[in-house]
Amino acid sequence: MRSRSGLILTVTGFLACPCHLPLTLPLLLAMLGGTSLGLFLRENTGLIFAAAGVYFLVAIGIGLFLLSGSAKRDDSSLCCSIDQSAGDGKAQPSRRDNVPNALIRR
Repeated sequence: MRSRSGLILTVTGFLACPCHLPLTLPLLLAMLGGTSLGLFLRENTGLIFAAAGVYFLVAIGIGLFLLSGSAKRDDSSLCCSIDQSAGDGKAQPSRRDNVPNALIRR
């Protein structure tokens, strides 16, 4: 889930990059032409560039953090570990009650 969120933030941050706005803002204005949102965007292009710049920096930063290895948590809690100290000699999976997915618990 973290990698999906990181990917979405990174892609939307890349699209909101202020260097892309000369291409994307006219397209957005053409799609929203005749609406109050289109009028707001046309009248406040400086504000749009500032907001896009801030979103670009924040989204790229958080997205890359989520995609990097430092944001990954220990995934061992999501799977069953094999208990080697079983009395009958057979390996028994130890069940964890805090696993959120019922299919993994079996």
